[in-house]
Amino acid sequence: MVEVNAGIFVGNPSKRIRDRIWQLLAARIGDGQAILVEPASNEQGWATRTAGKDRWYPIDFDGLILSARNRR
Repeated sequence: MVEVNAGIFVGNPSKRIRDRIWQLLAARIGDGQAILVEPASNEQGWATRTAGKDRWYPIDFDGLILSARNRR
């Protein structure tokens, strides 16, 4: 993976490696935010995972994945 900007990593790891990286990251993110964009067999061709306290959540609107924030 390449860090293209501070805290932004781009790469193409296998599903096994991607799942392991996400497992570690989600457990250690603390007050930060993390987003993983990965290939998926859906209309858009990708899906997201999010972790952290103050994060955006992927919401499926009839096959179109949009991001929403919880209101407090």
